[in-house]
Amino acid sequence: MIADLCPNILLDTSSSNGWIKYVPGLTLTAVFKQALAVLGPDRLLFGSDSSFFPRGWVKDVYDQQTATLHEIGAGADVKAKIFGGNFDRVFPL
Repeated sequence: MIADLCPNILLDTSSSNGWIKYVPGLTLTAVFKQALAVLGPDRLLFGSDSSFFPRGWVKDVYDQQTATLHEIGAGADVKAKIFGGNFDRVFPL
């Protein structure tokens, strides 16, 4: 709710998705739909739940998130923002 009120708050998508077992009926699809509806694609940053790169890279988290965004019809522009563009904008070289 605070991210809805404060435009300077961004969210990352990192998670092992273990929370799903604690919230019956909630799905990754529903979470992505709601996050995009509330925040839009400019305030979501990809997170893989990795400890550091490349060791610890959790490819299945990336694959799940990519598949979920595809399932909800997110366009290539939305995916590009979430999977790197927003990070580059927020943390320029």
